[in-house]
Order: sequence, then C-alpha cells, then structure tokens
Amino acid sequence: MASERHVVVSLLHGGRCSRPAWVVAATLLWAHLGPIAPASAQPAGDAVATWKDVEASPQFKEVTAALKGGGPFSDAAREFLATVILPQFDVEENLPTLDDVRKKIRDRLLLVIGSNDSFEQASGFVRDSLDKVARDTNGDPLLRVNAMLFIGEMTDKGRIPWPAALKTLAAAAQDTALDPAVRIAAVVGLGNHLSAVARLPADQATAVRTTLAATLPSLLPPPANDPGGGLMLRSPAAAWLAARGLGLLPQAMNPVPPDIAAQLVAVIDDASWPFDVRVRAVATLGKTAGRESGVVPEPLVESIRKLAIAALDADRLEAQRLVELQSFKAGVGAGVGAGGGGGLRGPMPGMMGIEGEQIAEDGLTTAVCRRAAWRLYTLGDAIVPDSKKAGLAALLEKDAGGAQQLAALLKEMGEALDVEPYGYVFLKALDDLDPAGAKKRATQAAREGSPEQPVDNTPAAPAAPGDNKPAPKPNDSPFGASLF
Repeated sequence: MASERHVVVSLLHGGRCSRPAWVVAATLLWAHLGPIAPASAQPAGDAVATWKDVEASPQFKEVTAALKGGGPFSDAAREFLATVILPQFDVEENLPTLDDVRKKIRDRLLLVIGSNDSFEQASGFVRDSLDKVARDTNGDPLLRVNAMLFIGEMTDKGRIPWPAALKTLAAAAQDTALDPAVRIAAVVGLGNHLSAVARLPADQATAVRTTLAATLPSLLPPPANDPGGGLMLRSPAAAWLAARGLGLLPQAMNPVPPDIAAQLVAVIDDASWPFDVRVRAVATLGKTAGRESGVVPEPLVESIRKLAIAALDADRLEAQRLVELQSFKAGVGAGVGAGGGGGLRGPMPGMMGIEGEQIAEDGLTTAVCRRAAWRLYTLGDAIVPDSKKAGLAALLEKDAGGAQQLAALLKEMGEALDVEPYGYVFLKALDDLDPAGAKKRATQAAREGSPEQPVDNTPAAPAAPGDNKPAPKPNDSPFGASLF
C-alpha cells in the first residue's frame, strides 16, 4: 500500500512520466483506494475493527433502526457516524473489500433513512466532514482524494447523484490552489452528475450544465510564462483535468457560446498544452461549434493543419533522438569513444518508446504510430464527421482553405497508419501533409547520411497505381475509443 501511495502521489504532483505510467497511477488511485474518515476521527475499536463487525454491532442496529423508522438525525447518530462509520475507510482490514464497504455504507446506512429531512442532514454531515478532509493540506494526499471521490459518488434515495453535492464538487474543481489530485477527484464527481442529466428535472439539469460551464475556464487556464522567457509546459495533472473537461463539454452545452468557443480555439493554438489535449480541443469544437459560437472557420482549419504537422514532426524528432541515443549507447558500450575505455554498461534511460516498447530502427514504434493515427483521424473527423452531423466544415460558406480535402487527407492517413503502424507510413503522412517541409527533411537526411555526396533534389517519381494499400474495414477503426 505504501508503494502504491508513493507512485500515485509523485505522479499526481507533476512528476515526469509517460502516459502509460500516468494511466497506471490513475488506475491504482480509482480502483484500489476508497474514501476515508475525517482527520479528527479516531480509529474504530477492536469490537468494530471491520465493516462486518460494525454491521453486527448492537449500536449499528440501534441507529439504523431509528433512522429507518423516520427518526431524527440525532446527536447519537451523528456521533456514531463520526467515530465508527467514517473511520471504516481507513481500517487496514477493510482494504481488500473497500468497494463493497463504500457501497454498503451508502446503501445500508444513508439510503435507508426514512425521513427526508434526516437523510439530507446525515448526507450533509458526511459531505461536510469529507470536504474538510479533502481540503486539509496537512493530510495524507490519498485520503484527501478519496474523501472527494466519495462526495462525487453520493446519491439521493432514487440512486441519482445527490444534488447537494454539486456545489461542493464544483468549488473543489474550480479551486486552483487545491492539490491537483483532489481537483481530479472532484471533476470525476462532476462527470457522475453530468451522466445522469437526462434523468433529472429541468431545473436540476440546467444547474449541472451551468455548473460545468462555470468550471471549464479553471480547467483550461491560459499559459504561464517560464522565467527563462518561454512557455511553461503543463503538468500531467493539468493535462488530465483539461482532457476530462473537454470530454464533458459536449454533454453540457451544444452549441457552445462565443466565450467558450474562443477558449477552445486558444487551447488549440497553445503550444504549452500536450498535443493530445489540443487534438481533443479540436474534436470538442467540431462537435459543439454552431454559427452562433462566433468561430471563424478559415483560420481554424489552417490551425488544424499546422497542429497535425507539428504533432507528427515532434514525434519524428523524438524518434530521431532515440535512434541517436541508441547509436551512442552501442558505440560507447563497445569501447568506441570515451577514450576507448570500457564505456557504459547496461541499459540507458530513454531507450524505450511509449508503453515500454522497444524502439524500431527508425525510432518510430508501433505505439507512436497508432497514437499519430488517432490524432490525425480525430482532427479530420472534427472537420467533416463520419456522422455527417455538425463539423467545422459546416461553418464554411464554401470549401475555403480546402477544408473538405484536408479532412479527407487526415482521415486517409489515420486509417493507413492504423492498418500499418510503421515508420515509412508515418513519414509519408508527414510529407503528404507538409510538402514544403518534406524537401527540407529530405535534404537534411541526405546530408546526415552521406555528407560527402551531393544532395539529389530530383523529385521522386509518382507512385504506381498498384502501390496503394487496401483500405481498412470500417469496423477495424479504433479511433472512437482511443486511450490517447
């Protein structure tokens, strides 16, 4: 348990990590840990050391019977919650069954309360107690996260997310001074409320949508300046918050108003965000931008083209760096350089691609190519969706800037990379999308590969008709459920 806490806390506090490590950390966080007790509560005694003991205790039966019968949320019930129930989340023996413990506390204690007033009072007591834990800067980070997670899981007696938890979750999500891990837990809770919006009365549904709209700006903050004069790159936690907010937005408002649309465009053009977040911003705008959103589509289409090129080229340069490191490692390990001594022994950091995959000869791993495929197809689909609904091209009076052609090219390249996730397909996609840069890259590669030979700038012969690869089957595309 201690090792899991060390991994998760270090990653959630902005540690440098690859996306798979981030996903693993999030999985540990959501799957293995449960909500906790207020810091002031004392652990349960030996007689109620586990949830099984609690349910078997005379005190539990007495309190729940009184509440089931419509009795008030008395001082005795309040004391029982504070000193026996809430500490159950921090009992070591409960760790293997925390999911069940969480559900049983909600289902067998809170949701059975007969009086609506008593239910609201008891739920409010739990919410406020756990909110204090989540905001305790001196508390265990994982205990704080789990406190906020439980608030997001609270429901009313109809099994719909409890409306009175909405403001608490929004306040935490919008509080940029809070630990990012706690904010992440709050956004997860907001997502629970949004997922139930179709079952809510009109006024409650409006409240959920309005709350999310008010929260989004804090999830997509403007760039910060690096003391060195550049832009500060966003932390993994900031990127997660942004991606989650972008994913929730289409359910909350469609079409988006001009201020939100302008914020999405700013994210697309902001190089301090990871490429995946910027791609998600394009996808969100493609789903939610209407004519009333005030989007100027022509420059946006060009921004999408530049984003696709920049993402591919960044992967190409990273692959090139990995190949150079591999070559250096092989040379030094064999005694070349470094005065001919023994050189480095063993693996060198940075020699694996994403997901720990061994790098290919050109440095472009299968995982990198599949991620690029998702990015390209997603960008194309935002312009002209497969669903034929909305899309940025619909905002154009005519096909200005070749939007239709760009969308088709991006999708075609994405599908090709999905079928053949290899470096030569990746590099061809980059050259097709960026012909001007292709000539420069070819010249550079020729000089680096054979510096004493003249560079041949003769254009390559067009591909023969038989060179085209067969199109993938429609059901083979993974782009609708990408993990990137």
